[in-house]
Formats: sequence, C-alpha cells, structure tokens
Amino acid sequence: MLLLPGLQFLEVTAFFGVYLSLIVYLQDVLHGDSASNVASVNLWAGVSFVMPLLSATVADSCWGKYKTVLIGYSSAGVGMAMVTTSATLPSLSPSPCAYCAPATLSQELLFFSGIYLCGVGLGGSKAVFMSFGAEQFDDKDDDGKKAQASYFGWYYAVGNMGMLTAGTLVVWVQDKVNWGIGYGICGLIVAVAVVGLAATAPMYRMLPPMGSPWKGVLQVLCARSRKVKLKVPDDATQLYEEEDVKNPFLQPVHERLQHTDQFRFLDKAAIITDEDLDQDGSRPWRLCTVTRVEELKTLLRLIPIWLTSAVYLVASTQAQTTFLQQGTKTDSLTGREQVFSTGSEESLVPVSHLELTKWD
Repeated sequence: MLLLPGLQFLEVTAFFGVYLSLIVYLQDVLHGDSASNVASVNLWAGVSFVMPLLSATVADSCWGKYKTVLIGYSSAGVGMAMVTTSATLPSLSPSPCAYCAPATLSQELLFFSGIYLCGVGLGGSKAVFMSFGAEQFDDKDDDGKKAQASYFGWYYAVGNMGMLTAGTLVVWVQDKVNWGIGYGICGLIVAVAVVGLAATAPMYRMLPPMGSPWKGVLQVLCARSRKVKLKVPDDATQLYEEEDVKNPFLQPVHERLQHTDQFRFLDKAAIITDEDLDQDGSRPWRLCTVTRVEELKTLLRLIPIWLTSAVYLVASTQAQTTFLQQGTKTDSLTGREQVFSTGSEESLVPVSHLELTKWD
C-alpha cells in the first residue's frame, strides 16, 4: 500500500514544481508581459485540470487505468525533458537581463510544448491514479473497506506533502540556484515514478475497462426520448433491471444501484414496453437498466458541487498568478537572512490541509 502513495507524492511534487513557479519563469526568464503571463498560466492550469475528464473516459473505454497512468507519466517525462533543456541551454532562452527582448517563437514553442506535455500527462493521470489505487482493495469485506478508507486518507495527505515539498525545496532551487537544475529535479522525479510504476506492474490488481461513461449517458437520454410520452410507474420494481450477475473474469463488474425518486423523468428510459419485449438481445439504446439511469442521476447531482467549486477556483488562481507577481516585487530579506523564495507562499495551503487530514 505504501508504494501507491509514494508514486502520488512524486507526481504531485513534479506537477506543482512546475505550476507554482511558472508565472515567475515566464516573467523573469522569458520576459513576457504581465497580462499574457497570467493568461498563459491560467490556460495551462485549465488544460491540466480538465484532462481527468478525457483520461478517465479513455481509461474506462479502452486502455484501462494502469496503462493510462503509465502513458501519462511517460508523456510528462518527455515534457519535463523539453522544459529542462529549454531552461538549461542558453541558446533556447532569452538573454538574462531585465530589459532584454522577449523569447523568440522557437524558444516559446519548445518551452510551452514541454509544459503542456507535462500538464496533459500529470493532469490526466491524477483522477485515474486515485481510482486505480482504490481498485487494489476488495471492498466486499470489512478489512478491505477499512484499507480503502485508509488509502484515501494517505492519498490526500501525501499529495499535500508533495505540494509542500514543491513549494519549498523545488521552488527554492529554481529561484535561487538554477532554473535548469530545478526543472531537472522535477524531470528526475517523473522518471522515478515511471520506472517505479512499470517495475511494480505484476503487483497490481488489473481490472478490465468498464466502457465509456458518456456512452451510458447518451443511451439513457436516447431511450428516454423514445418514451417521452409514457408515464413513469409508481412502483419502481416495474422498471427494468438486469437479473443476471456478470462474471468478473469475463465481463467488467458493474455495481447495481438502488432506485431513487429524484429526477424521475429519467426513469422513462427504464420503462418496459411491448416493443422492448419483442426484441431479442441487448437493447441499451431503447431500454436502460435502473442502474444506468441512476448513474446519470448521480452525475446531475454533482453539477451544483462543480459550480460551487468553480467560484473557489476562480479566486484560487489569483494565488498562482497575480499574488506571485506581487511577491517578486517584495523584499524577502529580514535583516541579512532571506525568509522565503517567490512561489513558496503557496506552501501554507498544504500545511493547513495536513492539519485537517484524518490519520489512521
């Protein structure tokens, strides 16, 4: 169990080692203007945090979780190599002076290609890695449930420790020693994660892909549109549900969900008609199971949470952009001692998160 949180620590450290100091690098090294720097950081962060939607779909539909995470880590390693090369070789970055010309198109192309490969790889593997780790425990018994709950606690705690490490040690090396060495540390961390994940493959429990969740959403909407004029029965037991138990060695395990009364208009997709009975074989685009309908209901219940989180993230992005730009103009010396490096202000966030983490 300790191996998976260790990989999580490496991934988070590398990701935030790039993210927390990106605005500073764009300003001090590539000599970009403030507005374009903020837009670049926000766009990169947006792509990174949206990638779990795409990677989870790919993992569930074809690749599987392990392969998706391994490919994500590998692409991030290639991206970190490009970023490290860009920051190390003088010919691939502008002259280090305060009033020099900004980076050329070729210099920007190499650097931004690298960070986007890193963002897509590490961002896409985040959610998939978390669910892959949860699959390693059998939640059908009490011991498995306790181990799974403990795993999620360690997952978030180790993630915050990785962010703390990136916001202190890695950012300090980048800002006060050398950008190439700082990014090289991030690249080395990703390389260790790739090797560690590949070398321990026989230890993991590999479950087959369960199919794209978006396909199920479309099936429910299509089936419901065919039966829009029908009335939902008062007795939920009259709705369609599969009775056979799937063999986990032949087909993916699909947990059966209990019917709920919320969003009852979607239950029309599970109404059994005479036309449905006349058809042989699978008919998911005409008749959906209660479980499939409940999955869409669960997705709809998450929308208010997503919208609420968006408000927080809009404000949170200021900490990685505008606040850090202001930090570059402050005096970090107390007497003759330097107190902090630019970018390390965000290290207070994971400290507060660690205090709220439940340890088992």
